[in-house]
Amino acid sequence: MKCIISFKTLFLSLFVLCCSTNLFAQTAILKGRVIDEKGNPIANATVANADGNEKVETQENGIFSLKIPINVSNLNIAHVGFVSKVIQIQNLNDSVIVKLAEVVSPLDEVIVVGYGTAKKKDVTGSIVNLTSKDFNKGGVITNPIQQVAGKVAGLVVTQPSGDPNQNVNIRLRGQTSLTGNQSPLIVVDGVQLPDPNMISTIAPGDIVSYDVLKDASATAIYGARGANGVILIGTKHGASGKAQVDYAGSVTMDHRAKKYDLLNASEYLAAGGKTNNAAAPPYNYTLSNGNTDWMDAITRTGVTTNQNIGISGGSPTFNYHGSFNYINQQGIIINSGKEMYGINFNAQQKSFDNKLVITMGINSNRVNRKYVDPSIFYYVLEMPPVAPIYDSSGGYYGFFNSFDVNNPVPKQKMQINKGTDQTMLINGSIDYELIKGLKLGVTGAMSFYNLQVDYFQPVLPGYGNINKAGKYTENNNSKRGDIHANYLKELGKHSINATAVYEYNKFTYDNYAAVGQNYIYEGYENNNLGGGNPERNIINSTKNGYLLISFLGRIMYNYDSRYYLTASLRRDGSDKFGSAHQWGYFPSISASWRINREKFMEGVTWINDLRLGAGFGRTGNADGLAPYQTLSLYGPSGIYYSPSTPAYSYPTSYTASQNPNKDLRWETRQGVNVQLEFGLFKNRLSGSVNVFSDKTKDMIYNYTVPTPPFFVNNIWANVGDLTNKGWEIQLNGDVIRSNDFKWNLGGQISFVKTRVANLSGTYNGYELNTDQIIAGSAAGRGLSNAYLTYLKVGYSPYVFFLPHYVGLDADGKELFDNGNGGTVGSAGLNNDMKRYINPAPKFTYGINNSFSYKNWDLNFFLRGVSGQKVYNGVRMLIDNVGGLNNGNMTRSGLASGDKDDKILSDKWLENASFLRLDNATISYSFKKLSSKVDNLRVYFTGNNLFVITKYRGLDPEVQITSSSYLDGSTGAKTTLNNAYIDQVYTGNNSDNAYYKSRSFTLGVNLSFK
Repeated sequence: MKCIISFKTLFLSLFVLCCSTNLFAQTAILKGRVIDEKGNPIANATVANADGNEKVETQENGIFSLKIPINVSNLNIAHVGFVSKVIQIQNLNDSVIVKLAEVVSPLDEVIVVGYGTAKKKDVTGSIVNLTSKDFNKGGVITNPIQQVAGKVAGLVVTQPSGDPNQNVNIRLRGQTSLTGNQSPLIVVDGVQLPDPNMISTIAPGDIVSYDVLKDASATAIYGARGANGVILIGTKHGASGKAQVDYAGSVTMDHRAKKYDLLNASEYLAAGGKTNNAAAPPYNYTLSNGNTDWMDAITRTGVTTNQNIGISGGSPTFNYHGSFNYINQQGIIINSGKEMYGINFNAQQKSFDNKLVITMGINSNRVNRKYVDPSIFYYVLEMPPVAPIYDSSGGYYGFFNSFDVNNPVPKQKMQINKGTDQTMLINGSIDYELIKGLKLGVTGAMSFYNLQVDYFQPVLPGYGNINKAGKYTENNNSKRGDIHANYLKELGKHSINATAVYEYNKFTYDNYAAVGQNYIYEGYENNNLGGGNPERNIINSTKNGYLLISFLGRIMYNYDSRYYLTASLRRDGSDKFGSAHQWGYFPSISASWRINREKFMEGVTWINDLRLGAGFGRTGNADGLAPYQTLSLYGPSGIYYSPSTPAYSYPTSYTASQNPNKDLRWETRQGVNVQLEFGLFKNRLSGSVNVFSDKTKDMIYNYTVPTPPFFVNNIWANVGDLTNKGWEIQLNGDVIRSNDFKWNLGGQISFVKTRVANLSGTYNGYELNTDQIIAGSAAGRGLSNAYLTYLKVGYSPYVFFLPHYVGLDADGKELFDNGNGGTVGSAGLNNDMKRYINPAPKFTYGINNSFSYKNWDLNFFLRGVSGQKVYNGVRMLIDNVGGLNNGNMTRSGLASGDKDDKILSDKWLENASFLRLDNATISYSFKKLSSKVDNLRVYFTGNNLFVITKYRGLDPEVQITSSSYLDGSTGAKTTLNNAYIDQVYTGNNSDNAYYKSRSFTLGVNLSFK
């Protein structure tokens, strides 16, 4: 019995032993070592099997030993500061060596600093770098600069309307002058654009980076062209490796975002609206008592398609990138939109052991545009809702009254108002490393811009207008070349980066316009301008040009990556000025101290970067001055009778048209900037704080003078000062940073206070003294010379001067504060009862949220303005009950009880602060679908999803500076001082008239090799 038990015991023991051996055979010990790219061991790296059940940390020497099941094929290795890696296990018996790549610090990123590059940590000026990951995502981008709208503290990008052909307003740290261009200098791949509006012809899909130079110490390297700041744009370039093809496509639906509460037909008739207009025969049309929403009549759902395809590649010594872009954008207004074709190509060749580097690039775009006649927005507001679009025969309903109001649909659809502009940027450079660290080179660049406009307005149904036609052509070209030297040397803890440049710029501009009227045969449209009434023909042409020659030098020095110093000096010469004042000197100096590199900070591990810097710089400005303003000019002043000429042929007389001023000199801007930059908690929180103070001196302005002693009653002179002061905060934080889920939160806020400091001075012994200058006025029926805004000493530019509205009397007439505790009606108002009101924002801000979970991404961007005021001239027009006599009005205006005429007052100066959900995008990325397809991303975007505001207009974001527009009917360019004024009116343009849109986009990005 005992033997039997012993046998059973032995059998069971052997069985258990075999099973145990089998189980142990399912696992193994994997040994290995984790190192960095230089071969140094990485301690405390986490090594885990695929499901994470087994994991260990590496020792000081980087060695690890991990027990894993034999069926596990993947291993995950991670360490803070290094890129996580997944490897495949080939043989458990082999020892593995894993090499991790270090995460590149944002401070090691190379950014463009003007005439060269530098690591971000070595830059002392106030420069912000944004790459494609930072751009506003998806949606319709009518201008590339919208990609960074609200992303940079101090940079204000305003799109006053939804017009695809409208120029975007760009401001950096406030207004810098009284005249001329206020936008920053735009530099695309080293090519300085002669006109910042040319940026609209660059394909947004080709742009990969923006470097924004904000303070004077950073922009002074561009001297006379950097007074308003500088924005450096980089486009896509190739890289060594297998050829890669990238495709991006999207379809967008655009809708009108908001409409006015105009009366419908029944409300209009109930309120006493006219059913028969008062025009004299033959235009006395009896209205049909229809029910037309005229805002709906001129709007539509605009469809936009955007296609971009690029190919790039190369070898270690040669790389290239080429792309083709196509955008077809229908405007939300009928018969408006743009179609753009663009190509971009660049290449780089290296030879002689990479000592010789040759680069070249070409960017060419053609845009076909359909413009909007601005008068239709006025007609929409004034047309009675009982008027139909079409008459009983199916033709357009003819309507015309004594206030020049007619059917807006045929006005927009029947006319030809189109333009074609072509932009070409060509650049090339040759650099050779003469000795180690010293490179010599030459750069050449050319830009060509041509605009052609065609205009034809036929006779409209029931309008009785005279037809007219016109053509306009404009060329704006530039040629630039430089010889440069760059020297880079490191001696122990000392680092020197020096640059010297000679630069030559030539700018030429010419245009012509030909306009005719009263054509018997309209079939020629605008192709037979001489066929109209010769007495109504108009021909204009202009041509000018100027040179800008510069010498500049810059040195960047740092010691032990702790103490940094940058100094530059630029000498600019422009023939816009008199011979004694053509040259200007523009220096800059800045320094910074990286505090976290000091020994006393060694124990403070939660601070990764802490830098304090300050800079001073001076820049010049001649943009407000056209060529030849220093000279005496003569022009035609009519005709005169001469007995020696044939009958009815009278010579043209000439007289002085411009006073000379040989003492015109550079307008200069100088500023101080103090900056604190930081990175905390392993750079999970980073940001910067800037405080700045700038002053513009010797401002160029066209002053009024008496005749005599002057030839004409105005003269260009250097008189006046302007100040800009403010501070900016930029923050970015990784709220959650896990393997699967990440949340990044960033934002910026900017406070800028601009003041007109002085408007007085002397010229040639004559006092040019003034306390204020008229800037802008209200426009519309009965509002002639209705001045609204001024340049006033001690106030922000475009300050309003208005009486204070306090309410209505028993008869519905408006009452105003008389300044003595009482009230007065409109008849008793005088200037003593008016007050100055600053419309400028107190601050602007932007907030960005980015979430990612595995392959899903969600980001949305909020942008806002606080403290801004806008004069609601549209409401002043359509809230008026008097409109019922000739057109329409709003429900809110009818309910207000206001029965007075249109009176300028702060009643219409409204709080235009806003918070806008600019865009929101959700996307899904398919990673490595195959050996050929690297990436597939599908996204859905909404733009302008909501606006929180008290402003009662269509949108609180209106023009904040004066603007220029081209009148296709006359070929003339006109400047409108409509800053902070929201209005529409016939016979003129308004940048705020075109309705703001809301859009939704479905798009795809695809990369394959």
